[in-house]
Amino acid sequence: FGARKTFCLLLMLAVPGIVWMMCAQSAAEFIICRFIIGLSLATFVTCQVWSSQLFAKSVVGTANATAGGWGNLGGGVTQLVMPWLAEGFLAATGSESAAWRICFALPLIMHLGAAVFVMTGRDLPDGNFKELEVSGAKQISSAGGVAKVGLSNVNAYILLVTYGFCFGVELTMNNVAAGFFYNYQGVTPQLAGIAASMFGLMNIFARSLGGLLSDFCNARFGMRGRLWSCWIIQTFEGVMCCVLGSVTADMSAPYPADGPKYPAFVEIPKDEWRVALNTSWGWTPLVGNGCNVADDDGKPFKVLACGTKSIKTTDAMKDCLGIQDKLILIQDPPLGHMMIDGVWTEIGHHDDCISHSGTFGIAVIVVIIFSVFVQMAEGLHFGIVPYVSRPALGIVSGMVGAGGNLGSVIATWTFFKGRYRTDDGIVNLGIMIIGVTLLLFAVHFPEHGSMLFKKGAIKYDPQIVKPPADYRGA
Repeated sequence: FGARKTFCLLLMLAVPGIVWMMCAQSAAEFIICRFIIGLSLATFVTCQVWSSQLFAKSVVGTANATAGGWGNLGGGVTQLVMPWLAEGFLAATGSESAAWRICFALPLIMHLGAAVFVMTGRDLPDGNFKELEVSGAKQISSAGGVAKVGLSNVNAYILLVTYGFCFGVELTMNNVAAGFFYNYQGVTPQLAGIAASMFGLMNIFARSLGGLLSDFCNARFGMRGRLWSCWIIQTFEGVMCCVLGSVTADMSAPYPADGPKYPAFVEIPKDEWRVALNTSWGWTPLVGNGCNVADDDGKPFKVLACGTKSIKTTDAMKDCLGIQDKLILIQDPPLGHMMIDGVWTEIGHHDDCISHSGTFGIAVIVVIIFSVFVQMAEGLHFGIVPYVSRPALGIVSGMVGAGGNLGSVIATWTFFKGRYRTDDGIVNLGIMIIGVTLLLFAVHFPEHGSMLFKKGAIKYDPQIVKPPADYRGA
Protein backbone atom coordinates (compact mmCIF):
# COMPACT_ATOMS: atom_id res chain seq x y z
CA PHE A 1 0.00 0.00 0.00
CA GLY A 2 2.95 2.31 0.56
CA ALA A 3 3.99 4.21 3.65
CA ARG A 4 1.71 7.21 2.97
CA LYS A 5 -1.61 5.33 2.92
CA THR A 6 -0.53 3.05 5.76
CA PHE A 7 0.48 6.11 7.80
CA CYS A 8 -3.00 7.62 7.33
CA LEU A 9 -4.72 4.31 8.14
CA LEU A 10 -2.78 3.93 11.40
CA LEU A 11 -3.55 7.50 12.46
CA MET A 12 -7.26 6.92 11.85
CA LEU A 13 -7.08 3.57 13.66
CA ALA A 14 -6.50 5.41 16.94
CA VAL A 15 -9.53 7.69 16.52
CA PRO A 16 -12.17 5.23 17.83
CA GLY A 17 -9.98 4.55 20.87
CA ILE A 18 -9.57 8.27 21.59
CA VAL A 19 -13.33 8.93 21.27
CA TRP A 20 -14.20 5.89 23.41
CA MET A 21 -11.61 6.96 26.00
CA MET A 22 -13.57 10.18 26.52
CA CYS A 23 -16.64 8.12 27.45
CA ALA A 24 -15.02 5.12 29.23
CA GLN A 25 -16.71 4.11 32.49
CA SER A 26 -14.68 1.07 33.60
CA ALA A 27 -11.14 -0.20 33.86
CA ALA A 28 -11.78 -2.76 31.11
CA GLU A 29 -12.96 -0.06 28.69
CA PHE A 30 -9.97 2.11 29.57
CA ILE A 31 -7.52 -0.76 28.86
CA ILE A 32 -9.22 -1.59 25.55
CA CYS A 33 -8.96 2.07 24.51
CA ARG A 34 -5.25 2.11 25.38
CA PHE A 35 -4.79 -1.02 23.27
CA ILE A 36 -6.54 0.54 20.25
CA ILE A 37 -4.59 3.78 20.58
CA GLY A 38 -1.37 1.76 21.00
CA LEU A 39 -1.82 0.21 17.56
CA SER A 40 -1.30 3.64 16.00
CA LEU A 41 2.24 3.76 17.43
CA ALA A 42 3.27 1.76 14.36
CA THR A 43 3.23 5.14 12.59
CA PHE A 44 6.85 5.43 13.71
CA VAL A 45 7.76 2.64 11.29
CA THR A 46 5.78 4.06 8.37
CA CYS A 47 7.38 7.45 9.02
CA GLN A 48 10.89 5.97 8.90
CA VAL A 49 10.13 3.91 5.77
CA TRP A 50 8.62 6.91 3.98
CA SER A 51 11.57 9.08 4.96
CA SER A 52 14.04 6.42 3.77
CA GLN A 53 12.27 6.24 0.40
CA LEU A 54 12.05 10.00 -0.15
CA PHE A 55 15.62 10.99 0.73
CA ALA A 56 18.94 10.06 -0.90
CA LYS A 57 21.25 7.75 1.02
CA SER A 58 23.78 10.54 1.48
CA VAL A 59 21.35 12.41 3.76
CA VAL A 60 19.03 9.61 4.88
CA GLY A 61 20.55 9.51 8.37
CA THR A 62 19.71 13.17 9.02
CA ALA A 63 16.24 12.87 7.47
CA ASN A 64 15.29 9.73 9.43
CA ALA A 65 16.74 11.04 12.68
CA THR A 66 14.95 14.38 12.47
CA ALA A 67 11.57 12.82 11.63
CA GLY A 68 11.93 10.13 14.31
CA GLY A 69 13.38 12.53 16.89
CA TRP A 70 10.53 14.99 16.57
CA GLY A 71 8.13 12.07 16.94
CA ASN A 72 9.75 11.22 20.27
CA LEU A 73 9.79 14.92 21.16
CA GLY A 74 6.00 14.77 21.16
CA GLY A 75 6.20 12.56 24.24
CA GLY A 76 8.22 15.15 26.14
CA VAL A 77 5.93 17.99 25.06
CA THR A 78 2.90 15.95 26.12
CA GLN A 79 4.33 15.52 29.63
CA LEU A 80 4.57 19.32 29.92
CA VAL A 81 1.42 20.47 28.10
CA MET A 82 -1.34 18.04 29.12
CA PRO A 83 -1.24 18.68 32.91
CA TRP A 84 -1.69 22.41 32.25
CA LEU A 85 -4.49 21.69 29.79
CA ALA A 86 -6.20 19.45 32.34
CA GLU A 87 -5.87 22.16 34.99
CA GLY A 88 -7.47 24.70 32.64
CA PHE A 89 -10.43 22.43 31.90
CA LEU A 90 -10.74 21.65 35.61
CA ALA A 91 -10.99 25.35 36.39
CA ALA A 92 -13.58 25.78 33.62
CA THR A 93 -15.76 22.78 34.47
CA GLY A 94 -15.14 22.24 38.17
CA SER A 95 -15.20 18.49 37.48
CA GLU A 96 -12.05 16.36 37.51
CA SER A 97 -13.80 13.60 35.52
CA ALA A 98 -14.95 16.02 32.81
CA ALA A 99 -11.56 17.79 32.69
CA TRP A 100 -9.40 14.79 31.79
CA ARG A 101 -11.97 13.50 29.31
CA ILE A 102 -12.16 16.83 27.45
CA CYS A 103 -8.33 16.80 27.22
CA PHE A 104 -8.60 13.98 24.67
CA ALA A 105 -10.17 16.41 22.21
CA LEU A 106 -6.66 17.75 21.49
CA PRO A 107 -5.10 14.45 20.31
CA LEU A 108 -8.35 13.68 18.44
CA ILE A 109 -8.09 16.92 16.45
CA MET A 110 -4.36 16.38 15.86
CA HIS A 111 -4.88 12.80 14.59
CA LEU A 112 -7.58 13.89 12.14
CA GLY A 113 -5.54 16.86 10.96
CA ALA A 114 -2.36 14.82 10.58
CA ALA A 115 -4.17 12.14 8.54
CA VAL A 116 -5.47 14.73 6.08
CA PHE A 117 -2.02 16.35 5.88
CA VAL A 118 -0.25 13.03 5.23
CA MET A 119 -2.59 12.23 2.32
CA THR A 120 -1.50 15.43 0.55
CA GLY A 121 1.99 13.95 0.12
CA ARG A 122 3.15 11.34 -2.36
CA ASP A 123 4.59 7.86 -1.96
CA LEU A 124 7.92 8.29 -3.73
CA PRO A 125 9.95 11.20 -5.13
CA ASP A 126 8.79 10.35 -8.67
CA GLY A 127 5.10 9.66 -7.95
CA ASN A 128 2.61 7.45 -6.14
CA PHE A 129 2.66 3.64 -6.15
CA LYS A 130 -0.37 3.22 -8.42
CA GLU A 131 0.85 5.46 -11.26
CA LEU A 132 4.39 4.01 -11.08
CA GLU A 133 3.05 0.43 -11.22
CA VAL A 134 0.82 1.29 -14.20
CA SER A 135 3.79 2.82 -16.03
CA GLY A 136 5.99 -0.20 -15.25
CA ALA A 137 8.56 1.84 -13.31
CA LYS A 138 7.74 -0.20 -10.22
CA GLN A 139 6.64 -3.80 -9.79
CA ILE A 140 3.63 -4.76 -7.67
CA SER A 141 5.20 -6.24 -4.54
CA SER A 142 4.49 -9.73 -3.22
CA ALA A 143 3.81 -9.39 0.51
CA GLY A 144 5.01 -12.94 1.20
CA GLY A 145 8.19 -12.49 -0.83
CA VAL A 146 9.03 -9.21 0.85
CA ALA A 147 8.47 -10.75 4.29
CA LYS A 148 10.80 -13.68 3.52
CA VAL A 149 13.57 -11.32 2.41
CA GLY A 150 13.26 -9.05 5.43
CA LEU A 151 12.89 -11.79 8.03
CA SER A 152 15.92 -13.68 6.71
CA ASN A 153 18.47 -10.90 7.09
CA VAL A 154 20.92 -11.38 9.97
CA ASN A 155 21.81 -7.68 10.12
CA ALA A 156 18.16 -6.86 10.80
CA TYR A 157 18.16 -9.05 13.92
CA ILE A 158 21.42 -7.57 15.22
CA LEU A 159 20.11 -4.02 14.82
CA LEU A 160 16.82 -5.09 16.41
CA VAL A 161 18.72 -6.05 19.56
CA THR A 162 21.11 -3.08 19.66
CA TYR A 163 18.32 -0.56 18.93
CA GLY A 164 16.55 -2.06 21.93
CA PHE A 165 19.28 -0.56 24.10
CA CYS A 166 19.00 3.00 22.83
CA PHE A 167 15.32 3.61 22.09
CA GLY A 168 14.40 0.96 24.65
CA VAL A 169 16.50 2.82 27.20
CA GLU A 170 14.67 6.06 26.38
CA LEU A 171 11.30 4.38 27.01
CA THR A 172 12.61 2.84 30.24
CA MET A 173 13.97 6.14 31.54
CA ASN A 174 10.69 7.87 30.67
CA ASN A 175 9.05 5.35 33.02
CA VAL A 176 11.51 5.49 35.93
CA ALA A 177 13.08 8.97 35.85
CA ALA A 178 10.23 10.89 37.54
CA GLY A 179 10.02 8.29 40.30
CA PHE A 180 13.79 8.39 40.75
CA PHE A 181 13.81 12.17 41.24
CA TYR A 182 10.73 12.13 43.47
CA ASN A 183 11.45 9.14 45.71
CA TYR A 184 15.24 9.29 45.84
CA GLN A 185 16.12 12.95 45.33
CA GLY A 186 13.22 14.11 47.48
CA VAL A 187 11.82 16.82 45.19
CA THR A 188 8.17 17.68 44.53
CA PRO A 189 6.24 15.71 41.89
CA GLN A 190 6.11 18.83 39.70
CA LEU A 191 9.88 19.35 39.82
CA ALA A 192 10.45 15.61 39.33
CA GLY A 193 8.22 15.70 36.23
CA ILE A 194 10.10 18.66 34.75
CA ALA A 195 13.48 16.97 35.39
CA ALA A 196 12.26 13.70 33.86
CA SER A 197 10.84 15.49 30.79
CA MET A 198 14.36 16.73 29.98
CA PHE A 199 15.07 13.21 28.71
CA GLY A 200 12.41 13.45 26.01
CA LEU A 201 12.91 17.12 25.22
CA MET A 202 16.49 16.49 24.07
CA ASN A 203 14.89 14.98 20.96
CA ILE A 204 14.48 18.52 19.66
CA PHE A 205 18.07 18.21 18.39
CA ALA A 206 19.88 15.12 19.74
CA ARG A 207 18.49 12.45 17.39
CA SER A 208 19.08 14.74 14.41
CA LEU A 209 22.65 15.21 15.65
CA GLY A 210 23.09 11.43 15.48
CA GLY A 211 21.78 11.40 11.91
CA LEU A 212 24.12 14.23 10.91
CA LEU A 213 27.06 12.36 12.44
CA SER A 214 26.05 9.20 10.56
CA ASP A 215 25.91 11.03 7.22
CA PHE A 216 29.22 12.81 7.92
CA CYS A 217 31.00 9.55 8.74
CA ASN A 218 29.46 7.92 5.68
CA ALA A 219 30.83 10.71 3.47
CA ARG A 220 34.30 10.26 4.97
CA PHE A 221 34.51 6.50 5.60
CA GLY A 222 31.48 4.87 3.97
CA MET A 223 29.26 2.38 5.77
CA ARG A 224 32.10 1.46 8.12
CA GLY A 225 31.97 5.04 9.37
CA ARG A 226 28.25 4.74 10.11
CA LEU A 227 28.86 1.52 12.08
CA TRP A 228 31.85 2.78 14.06
CA SER A 229 30.13 6.04 15.03
CA CYS A 230 27.02 4.12 16.13
CA TRP A 231 29.10 1.79 18.34
CA ILE A 232 31.12 4.64 19.87
CA ILE A 233 28.10 6.81 20.70
CA GLN A 234 26.02 3.95 22.12
CA THR A 235 28.97 2.81 24.24
CA PHE A 236 29.24 6.36 25.62
CA GLU A 237 25.50 6.10 26.30
CA GLY A 238 26.17 3.05 28.48
CA VAL A 239 28.98 4.85 30.29
CA MET A 240 26.74 7.85 31.08
CA CYS A 241 24.03 5.47 32.28
CA CYS A 242 26.54 4.01 34.76
CA VAL A 243 27.59 7.53 35.81
CA LEU A 244 23.95 8.53 36.50
CA GLY A 245 23.42 5.57 38.80
CA SER A 246 26.81 6.00 40.46
CA VAL A 247 26.03 9.58 41.56
CA THR A 248 23.88 8.22 44.39
CA ALA A 249 24.72 4.51 44.54
CA ASP A 250 26.78 4.80 47.77
CA MET A 251 24.08 6.79 49.62
CA SER A 252 21.07 5.63 51.61
CA ALA A 253 17.79 5.38 49.73
CA PRO A 254 14.17 4.54 50.67
CA TYR A 255 14.64 0.83 50.00
CA PRO A 256 13.02 -1.64 50.42
CA ALA A 257 9.53 -0.25 50.05
CA ASP A 258 8.18 -2.51 52.81
CA GLY A 259 10.85 -1.43 55.33
CA PRO A 260 10.19 0.29 58.68
CA LYS A 261 8.60 3.76 58.67
CA TYR A 262 9.31 6.78 60.86
CA PRO A 263 7.50 10.00 61.89
CA ALA A 264 7.27 12.48 59.03
CA PHE A 265 8.67 16.01 58.92
CA VAL A 266 8.10 18.90 56.52
CA GLU A 267 10.77 21.48 55.63
CA ILE A 268 9.24 24.94 56.09
CA PRO A 269 11.03 28.00 54.62
CA LYS A 270 12.57 30.49 57.07
CA ASP A 271 10.38 33.52 56.31
CA GLU A 272 10.87 36.78 58.18
CA TRP A 273 7.40 36.72 59.71
CA ARG A 274 8.08 33.24 61.10
CA VAL A 275 11.20 34.52 62.83
CA ALA A 276 9.36 37.55 64.21
CA LEU A 277 6.54 35.44 65.64
CA ASN A 278 8.94 32.69 66.76
CA THR A 279 7.00 30.26 64.57
CA SER A 280 8.49 26.93 63.45
CA TRP A 281 10.66 26.84 60.36
CA GLY A 282 13.14 24.36 58.92
CA TRP A 283 12.44 20.68 59.59
CA THR A 284 9.16 20.62 61.47
CA PRO A 285 7.43 17.48 62.80
CA LEU A 286 3.83 16.79 61.89
CA VAL A 287 3.41 15.49 65.44
CA GLY A 288 4.88 17.60 68.25
CA ASN A 289 5.64 21.23 69.03
CA GLY A 290 1.92 21.93 69.31
CA CYS A 291 1.11 20.35 65.96
CA ASN A 292 -0.57 16.94 65.76
CA VAL A 293 -1.53 16.13 62.19
CA ALA A 294 -2.97 12.70 61.36
CA ASP A 295 -3.88 10.86 58.16
CA ASP A 296 -7.40 9.79 57.15
CA ASP A 297 -7.20 6.83 59.56
CA GLY A 298 -6.28 9.08 62.47
CA LYS A 299 -2.69 7.80 62.58
CA PRO A 300 0.45 10.00 62.50
CA PHE A 301 2.00 10.38 59.05
CA LYS A 302 5.07 8.18 58.57
CA VAL A 303 7.62 7.71 55.80
CA LEU A 304 10.40 5.23 55.03
CA ALA A 305 13.90 6.00 56.27
CA CYS A 306 15.26 8.52 53.74
CA GLY A 307 11.79 8.45 52.23
CA THR A 308 9.57 11.05 50.59
CA LYS A 309 5.80 11.34 50.25
CA SER A 310 3.57 14.03 48.75
CA ILE A 311 0.31 14.66 50.63
CA LYS A 312 -2.66 16.97 50.16
CA THR A 313 -2.97 19.53 52.96
CA THR A 314 -6.11 20.05 55.01
CA ASP A 315 -7.19 23.30 56.64
CA ALA A 316 -5.97 21.92 59.96
CA MET A 317 -2.49 21.29 58.49
CA LYS A 318 -2.34 24.78 56.99
CA ASP A 319 -3.28 26.39 60.32
CA CYS A 320 -0.96 24.14 62.31
CA LEU A 321 2.09 24.61 60.05
CA GLY A 322 1.38 28.17 58.98
CA ILE A 323 1.40 27.39 55.25
CA GLN A 324 -0.96 27.82 52.30
CA ASP A 325 0.36 25.04 50.04
CA LYS A 326 -2.19 22.64 48.57
CA LEU A 327 0.43 19.86 48.52
CA ILE A 328 3.42 19.37 50.80
CA LEU A 329 6.36 17.01 50.71
CA ILE A 330 6.84 15.05 53.93
CA GLN A 331 10.19 13.35 54.48
CA ASP A 332 12.55 11.64 56.86
CA PRO A 333 14.73 14.64 57.87
CA PRO A 334 18.55 14.74 57.95
CA LEU A 335 20.20 13.07 60.95
CA GLY A 336 20.30 15.46 63.91
CA HIS A 337 18.59 16.68 67.08
CA MET A 338 15.80 19.18 67.64
CA MET A 339 13.53 20.35 70.43
CA ILE A 340 10.17 18.59 70.24
CA ASP A 341 7.64 19.44 72.99
CA GLY A 342 10.47 20.77 75.17
CA VAL A 343 12.66 17.65 74.81
CA TRP A 344 15.83 17.32 72.71
CA THR A 345 14.98 14.49 70.35
CA GLU A 346 17.10 12.63 67.79
CA ILE A 347 15.57 12.92 64.31
CA GLY A 348 16.49 11.31 61.01
CA HIS A 349 18.01 7.87 60.58
CA HIS A 350 20.86 8.36 58.12
CA ASP A 351 23.42 11.09 57.53
CA ASP A 352 23.83 10.14 53.86
CA CYS A 353 20.24 10.11 52.50
CA ILE A 354 20.07 10.82 48.77
CA SER A 355 17.15 13.18 49.43
CA HIS A 356 19.41 15.45 51.51
CA SER A 357 22.63 15.03 49.53
CA GLY A 358 22.23 18.03 47.22
CA THR A 359 22.90 15.87 44.15
CA PHE A 360 19.66 16.78 42.33
CA GLY A 361 21.36 19.36 40.08
CA ILE A 362 24.23 16.99 39.22
CA ALA A 363 21.76 14.20 38.41
CA VAL A 364 19.76 16.47 36.06
CA ILE A 365 22.94 17.50 34.18
CA VAL A 366 23.98 13.83 33.82
CA VAL A 367 20.46 12.92 32.63
CA ILE A 368 20.67 15.56 29.90
CA ILE A 369 24.10 14.35 28.68
CA PHE A 370 22.97 10.71 28.94
CA SER A 371 19.81 11.53 26.95
CA VAL A 372 21.81 13.22 24.18
CA PHE A 373 23.88 10.04 23.67
CA VAL A 374 20.75 7.83 23.79
CA GLN A 375 19.00 9.79 21.08
CA MET A 376 22.11 10.21 18.96
CA ALA A 377 22.43 6.40 18.99
CA GLU A 378 18.81 6.14 17.80
CA GLY A 379 19.55 8.47 14.88
CA LEU A 380 22.72 6.57 14.04
CA HIS A 381 20.81 3.27 13.91
CA PHE A 382 18.35 4.58 11.33
CA GLY A 383 21.25 5.84 9.26
CA ILE A 384 22.17 2.14 8.85
CA VAL A 385 18.68 0.58 8.50
CA PRO A 386 17.97 1.80 4.91
CA TYR A 387 21.03 -0.16 3.71
CA VAL A 388 20.02 -3.50 5.25
CA SER A 389 17.48 -4.58 2.61
CA ARG A 390 16.04 -2.11 0.12
CA PRO A 391 13.37 -4.56 -1.18
CA ALA A 392 12.18 -5.26 2.39
CA LEU A 393 12.71 -1.79 3.86
CA GLY A 394 9.35 -1.79 5.65
CA ILE A 395 9.88 -5.20 7.25
CA VAL A 396 13.38 -4.31 8.44
CA SER A 397 12.30 -0.90 9.75
CA GLY A 398 9.46 -2.55 11.63
CA MET A 399 11.74 -5.20 13.12
CA VAL A 400 14.30 -2.67 14.32
CA GLY A 401 11.63 -0.29 15.61
CA ALA A 402 9.95 -3.08 17.55
CA GLY A 403 13.34 -3.90 19.06
CA GLY A 404 13.13 -0.60 20.94
CA ASN A 405 9.92 -1.63 22.66
CA LEU A 406 11.33 -5.10 23.37
CA GLY A 407 14.45 -3.56 24.91
CA SER A 408 12.30 -1.46 27.22
CA VAL A 409 10.37 -4.51 28.40
CA ILE A 410 13.60 -6.43 29.07
CA ALA A 411 15.29 -3.51 30.87
CA THR A 412 12.23 -2.69 33.00
CA TRP A 413 11.56 -6.25 34.13
CA THR A 414 15.25 -7.02 34.70
CA PHE A 415 16.35 -3.94 36.62
CA PHE A 416 13.34 -1.93 37.81
CA LYS A 417 10.81 -4.36 39.26
CA GLY A 418 12.14 -4.50 42.82
CA ARG A 419 15.28 -6.62 42.43
CA TYR A 420 17.54 -3.56 42.74
CA ARG A 421 17.46 -0.02 44.01
CA THR A 422 16.68 2.30 41.12
CA ASP A 423 20.19 3.76 40.98
CA ASP A 424 21.78 0.29 41.16
CA GLY A 425 19.42 -0.80 38.39
CA ILE A 426 20.56 2.17 36.28
CA VAL A 427 24.23 1.15 36.75
CA ASN A 428 23.46 -2.45 35.76
CA LEU A 429 21.51 -1.22 32.73
CA GLY A 430 24.55 0.81 31.65
CA ILE A 431 26.77 -2.27 31.84
CA MET A 432 24.24 -4.21 29.75
CA ILE A 433 24.13 -1.41 27.13
CA ILE A 434 27.91 -1.53 26.73
CA GLY A 435 27.88 -5.34 26.38
CA VAL A 436 24.96 -5.57 23.93
CA THR A 437 26.37 -2.79 21.72
CA LEU A 438 29.38 -5.01 20.94
CA LEU A 439 27.02 -6.92 18.61
CA LEU A 440 27.49 -4.12 16.06
CA PHE A 441 30.88 -5.67 15.26
CA ALA A 442 28.92 -8.55 13.68
CA VAL A 443 27.01 -6.33 11.22
CA HIS A 444 28.41 -6.92 7.71
CA PHE A 445 27.48 -5.71 4.22
CA PRO A 446 29.08 -7.57 1.28
CA GLU A 447 29.09 -4.36 -0.77
CA HIS A 448 30.45 -2.16 2.05
CA GLY A 449 32.29 -4.35 4.55
CA SER A 450 31.99 -4.16 8.33
CA MET A 451 33.65 -2.48 11.30
CA LEU A 452 36.67 -4.79 11.20
CA PHE A 453 36.71 -5.98 7.56
CA LYS A 454 36.87 -4.05 4.32
CA LYS A 455 34.67 -4.85 1.33
CA GLY A 456 35.55 -8.29 -0.05
CA ALA A 457 37.82 -9.23 2.87
CA ILE A 458 35.46 -12.05 3.92
CA LYS A 459 32.85 -14.05 2.04
CA TYR A 460 29.73 -13.69 4.14
CA ASP A 461 26.26 -12.52 3.10
CA PRO A 462 23.79 -11.81 5.93
CA GLN A 463 20.89 -11.96 3.43
CA ILE A 464 19.85 -15.61 3.58
CA VAL A 465 16.81 -15.48 1.23
CA LYS A 466 17.73 -13.41 -1.83
CA PRO A 467 15.23 -11.03 -3.54
CA PRO A 468 14.45 -11.65 -7.25
CA ALA A 469 17.33 -10.56 -9.47
CA ASP A 470 15.15 -8.19 -11.54
CA TYR A 471 13.21 -6.74 -8.59
CA ARG A 472 12.37 -3.06 -8.97
CA GLY A 473 10.77 -1.89 -5.74
CA ALA A 474 10.44 1.42 -3.96
